[in-house]
Formats: sequence, structure tokens, C-alpha cells
Amino acid sequence: MKPVVAFDLVGLMAHFRKFYTNSSSLSYHVPPRTVLMGVVAALLGWRRNTYYERLGLEQAAIGVSLRVPVRTIIQTVNFLATDDGDWHGVKPRTQIPTELVLPKAPDHRAVLRYRVFFMHRDPGITRAVAERARTGRYAYPLFLGVAFCPAWVENARLYEPDQVDWAHAAEVAPVDTVVLRERLHGDRLPIAPGLRILPDRMPLDFAPDRTLKAVAAVLWEDKGQPLSLAVQGRRFRLPEDEGAVWHTFLEAADAPF
Repeated sequence: MKPVVAFDLVGLMAHFRKFYTNSSSLSYHVPPRTVLMGVVAALLGWRRNTYYERLGLEQAAIGVSLRVPVRTIIQTVNFLATDDGDWHGVKPRTQIPTELVLPKAPDHRAVLRYRVFFMHRDPGITRAVAERARTGRYAYPLFLGVAFCPAWVENARLYEPDQVDWAHAAEVAPVDTVVLRERLHGDRLPIAPGLRILPDRMPLDFAPDRTLKAVAAVLWEDKGQPLSLAVQGRRFRLPEDEGAVWHTFLEAADAPF
């Protein structure tokens, strides 16, 4: 196996636009894999439209878990009307209802927090991401989806291959990351007081021309609580994980590496 890096992606608010929305900009509660590809590329200094193959499903494994409960609000955002190339702001603004993701906590100092897991076919790239995240030396600024939602990284750590515990059997175990529906063994989902399971469809990968290459049905728990699931394919846990909680990458059961 390869080394794995984990870090917290943190910010005050987020907007991860759903790819299937039209006039209103609805948001995922958690960043899709394509957003996390951009975060990794920003850490490394890879320019836009140059990293889709290098961070694609065949080359990189990326997972994410929700670390704090979230809520959403709808705000109307004014955008420049640029359909005819006018960037001077003379024309009236275009007003778009936009869904924003915020931390759901009584403490006004609460922030959004997502735990990101990353592994690359090339261990040198994984180590470079870990170093950039650990030292805070981002090549480009980080954002939670859009430019008016700045972000930063905390708690970055690199795990060598012998520090990561891997499993492949489809046994019921607590999983705290966003999971592909196709990886679930059986159709039964856990039912327990307080659990709120959210399903959605998310983009996973881009083609070189930035068109969607892969989309999948996913699910997660609304407050970030682990779900007892039988997941096909590889799952892993790290030395400090408590209660035998496992993580998965946003990938098919037959991962390429």
C-alpha cells in the first residue's frame, strides 16, 4: 500500500454547487471529490485545467468526512452581467439565489470542518501534499467551493504504509466518510434514533476538457456520525481512530491501485 495524508479543511462558510441545479445554486453539504481535487492542486501549485488526469480516479484516492453538523441558508447574490463581455459593472447585476453551508452550532466561533484523506499512486505527491498542508505553504489560496468562501488547513499528518490498517471484507463496521451507494453490500441502511442519512449524486472526476467524467450516488450522516455499513472494497483506519471507526475513499470497490 501507499502512504496516506489526512488533514482538516476548515472555513467559515461554503458553497459546493450541485452540478444538476439550474437557476438556483444549491449546495452539497460536503465537498465533492472534484472540489477536493482542486484543493490538492492548489496546495501543490498545479494550475487549473492541468491536473484532472493527475488527480483522476486512476491516479488518486480521495475521501472526506463531515466533522461538525452543518446547516444551510439561501441568500441572493449579485453577480456581474457578463454575457456580452462587459466586466465593468455598468449593467444591472444578475441576482442568483445561492445556498450557503454554515456550521450548526450555538458557539459563534464554530467553523466548518471536513476531514480529507488523500493517497496517490506516486508516493512523492502524497508526501508533497502532506508537507504543504503541515507547514501552511499553499501555492494558491484555498476555498470551500467558491472565492468568497476562503479556507485553510489544520491537523495535517502523514501516515506511512505500516501505520494504516486496511480491510477489504464486506463486514458491517462503522464508517464516517461519504460512501458510494454502489459499494454497499445489501440495500439495508442503519436505522437508529438521531441518525439522519442524506443521499445525493456527486461528480467524482473530470475529463481533460473539464466535462464530467464520472458521477455517483453517495450518502453520509448529516451530523458526521459513523454509519454501520457493509462496504465492499477497501476501507482503512488510522492509529488515532477511536471505536474502530473506518474510512473509505470516493472510489469504486475495484480501485485501480
